Amino acid sequence: MSHIIIPQPGSIIWTFATFAIVLFVLWKFAWGPILKGLQAREDGIRKDIDDAKKSRLDAQELLEKYQKQLDESRKEAQRLISEANARSEALFAEKIKEVATETDALREKAKAEIELARQKAVQELRQEVVEIAISAAAKVIGKTLKTEDHASLIQQEIDGLN
Repeated sequence: MSHIIIPQPGSIIWTFATFAIVLFVLWKFAWGPILKGLQAREDGIRKDIDDAKKSRLDAQELLEKYQKQLDESRKEAQRLISEANARSEALFAEKIKEVATETDALREKAKAEIELARQKAVQELRQEVVEIAISAAAKVIGKTLKTEDHASLIQQEIDGLN
Protein backbone atom coordinates (compact mmCIF):
# COMPACT_ATOMS: atom_id res chain seq x y z
CA MET A 1 0.00 0.00 0.00
CA SER A 2 2.78 2.28 0.44
CA HIS A 3 3.47 2.47 -3.27
CA ILE A 4 0.12 4.20 -3.94
CA ILE A 5 0.92 7.12 -1.74
CA ILE A 6 4.48 7.61 -2.92
CA PRO A 7 4.61 9.35 -6.32
CA GLN A 8 6.39 7.47 -9.09
CA PRO A 9 8.56 9.42 -11.54
CA GLY A 10 6.73 8.05 -14.60
CA SER A 11 3.31 8.93 -13.35
CA ILE A 12 4.49 12.42 -12.49
CA ILE A 13 5.74 12.95 -16.04
CA TRP A 14 2.55 11.57 -17.56
CA THR A 15 0.41 13.70 -15.27
CA PHE A 16 2.32 16.86 -16.26
CA ALA A 17 2.18 15.90 -19.95
CA THR A 18 -1.54 15.23 -19.79
CA PHE A 19 -2.08 18.48 -17.87
CA ALA A 20 -0.03 20.41 -20.46
CA ILE A 21 -1.97 18.84 -23.37
CA VAL A 22 -5.34 19.57 -21.72
CA LEU A 23 -4.18 23.07 -20.90
CA PHE A 24 -3.06 23.64 -24.52
CA VAL A 25 -6.33 22.27 -25.95
CA LEU A 26 -8.36 24.35 -23.54
CA TRP A 27 -6.31 27.43 -24.29
CA LYS A 28 -6.48 26.88 -28.05
CA PHE A 29 -10.12 25.89 -28.38
CA ALA A 30 -12.02 26.80 -25.21
CA TRP A 31 -10.23 29.72 -23.61
CA GLY A 32 -10.87 32.15 -26.54
CA PRO A 33 -14.61 31.40 -26.79
CA ILE A 34 -14.95 31.46 -23.00
CA LEU A 35 -13.21 34.84 -22.84
CA LYS A 36 -15.26 36.10 -25.78
CA GLY A 37 -18.45 34.89 -24.09
CA LEU A 38 -17.46 36.52 -20.80
CA GLN A 39 -16.51 39.74 -22.62
CA ALA A 40 -19.83 39.70 -24.50
CA ARG A 41 -21.68 39.08 -21.23
CA GLU A 42 -19.73 41.89 -19.53
CA ASP A 43 -20.48 44.22 -22.47
CA GLY A 44 -24.15 43.23 -22.37
CA ILE A 45 -24.36 43.86 -18.63
CA ARG A 46 -22.54 47.17 -19.02
CA LYS A 47 -24.93 48.17 -21.86
CA ASP A 48 -27.94 47.14 -19.74
CA ILE A 49 -26.63 49.21 -16.82
CA ASP A 50 -26.05 52.22 -19.13
CA ASP A 51 -29.52 51.77 -20.65
CA ALA A 52 -31.03 51.51 -17.18
CA LYS A 53 -29.25 54.72 -16.10
CA LYS A 54 -30.44 56.48 -19.26
CA SER A 55 -33.98 55.20 -18.74
CA ARG A 56 -33.88 56.31 -15.12
CA LEU A 57 -32.74 59.81 -16.14
CA ASP A 58 -35.42 59.94 -18.86
CA ALA A 59 -38.04 58.81 -16.37
CA GLN A 60 -36.85 61.42 -13.86
CA GLU A 61 -37.06 64.18 -16.50
CA LEU A 62 -40.50 62.97 -17.56
CA LEU A 63 -41.63 62.90 -13.94
CA GLU A 64 -40.40 66.46 -13.43
CA LYS A 65 -42.14 67.54 -16.63
CA TYR A 66 -45.42 65.95 -15.54
CA GLN A 67 -45.04 67.44 -12.07
CA LYS A 68 -44.63 70.92 -13.61
CA GLN A 69 -47.66 70.36 -15.83
CA LEU A 70 -49.67 69.17 -12.84
CA ASP A 71 -48.64 72.23 -10.84
CA GLU A 72 -49.55 74.52 -13.76
CA SER A 73 -52.90 72.75 -14.13
CA ARG A 74 -53.61 73.18 -10.43
CA LYS A 75 -52.72 76.88 -10.63
CA GLU A 76 -54.92 77.30 -13.71
CA ALA A 77 -57.80 75.51 -12.00
CA GLN A 78 -57.37 77.70 -8.91
CA ARG A 79 -57.33 80.82 -11.12
CA LEU A 80 -60.50 79.70 -12.95
CA ILE A 81 -62.26 78.99 -9.67
CA SER A 82 -61.26 82.40 -8.33
CA GLU A 83 -62.48 84.11 -11.50
CA ALA A 84 -65.76 82.19 -11.38
CA ASN A 85 -66.25 83.17 -7.73
CA ALA A 86 -65.53 86.82 -8.51
CA ARG A 87 -67.92 86.76 -11.47
CA SER A 88 -70.66 85.09 -9.43
CA GLU A 89 -70.25 87.63 -6.62
CA ALA A 90 -70.38 90.51 -9.10
CA LEU A 91 -73.46 89.01 -10.77
CA PHE A 92 -75.08 88.49 -7.39
CA ALA A 93 -74.40 92.12 -6.40
CA GLU A 94 -75.75 93.31 -9.75
CA LYS A 95 -78.93 91.24 -9.36
CA ILE A 96 -79.41 92.54 -5.81
CA LYS A 97 -79.06 96.10 -7.13
CA GLU A 98 -81.54 95.41 -9.95
CA VAL A 99 -84.04 93.91 -7.51
CA ALA A 100 -83.63 96.90 -5.17
CA THR A 101 -84.14 99.30 -8.08
CA GLU A 102 -87.20 97.37 -9.26
CA THR A 103 -88.59 97.29 -5.74
CA ASP A 104 -88.10 101.05 -5.36
CA ALA A 105 -89.80 101.65 -8.71
CA LEU A 106 -92.75 99.43 -7.74
CA ARG A 107 -92.98 101.16 -4.36
CA GLU A 108 -93.02 104.61 -6.02
CA LYS A 109 -95.61 103.42 -8.54
CA ALA A 110 -97.75 102.01 -5.74
CA LYS A 111 -97.46 105.28 -3.80
CA ALA A 112 -98.46 107.24 -6.90
CA GLU A 113 -101.43 104.94 -7.51
CA ILE A 114 -102.47 105.20 -3.87
CA GLU A 115 -102.20 108.99 -4.00
CA LEU A 116 -104.21 109.07 -7.23
CA ALA A 117 -106.87 106.81 -5.72
CA ARG A 118 -106.97 108.98 -2.57
CA GLN A 119 -107.36 112.13 -4.63
CA LYS A 120 -110.10 110.49 -6.69
CA ALA A 121 -111.88 109.33 -3.51
CA VAL A 122 -111.62 112.85 -2.03
CA GLN A 123 -112.97 114.32 -5.28
CA GLU A 124 -115.88 111.86 -5.33
CA LEU A 125 -116.57 112.53 -1.66
CA ARG A 126 -116.58 116.27 -2.31
CA GLN A 127 -118.92 115.75 -5.25
CA GLU A 128 -121.30 113.72 -3.08
CA VAL A 129 -121.08 116.27 -0.29
CA VAL A 130 -121.85 118.99 -2.83
CA GLU A 131 -124.85 117.07 -4.14
CA ILE A 132 -126.12 116.32 -0.63
CA ALA A 133 -125.60 119.93 0.39
CA ILE A 134 -127.43 121.21 -2.68
CA SER A 135 -130.27 118.83 -2.07
CA ALA A 136 -130.47 119.81 1.59
CA ALA A 137 -130.21 123.51 0.79
CA ALA A 138 -132.94 123.19 -1.83
CA LYS A 139 -135.21 121.55 0.69
CA VAL A 140 -134.44 124.16 3.30
CA ILE A 141 -134.79 127.11 0.98
CA GLY A 142 -137.66 125.59 -0.88
CA LYS A 143 -136.50 126.58 -4.24
CA THR A 144 -133.99 125.33 -6.68
CA LEU A 145 -130.84 127.24 -7.31
CA LYS A 146 -128.78 127.03 -10.38
CA THR A 147 -126.06 124.37 -10.37
CA GLU A 148 -123.34 127.00 -10.64
CA ASP A 149 -124.76 128.80 -7.62
CA HIS A 150 -124.91 125.61 -5.63
CA ALA A 151 -121.40 124.64 -6.58
CA SER A 152 -119.99 128.03 -5.68
CA LEU A 153 -121.80 128.14 -2.31
CA ILE A 154 -120.65 124.65 -1.40
CA GLN A 155 -117.12 125.33 -2.52
CA GLN A 156 -117.08 128.39 -0.29
CA GLU A 157 -118.26 126.28 2.65
CA ILE A 158 -115.72 123.55 1.97
CA ASP A 159 -112.93 126.10 1.70
CA GLY A 160 -114.17 127.59 4.97
CA LEU A 161 -113.92 124.15 6.60
CA ASN A 162 -110.37 123.53 5.40
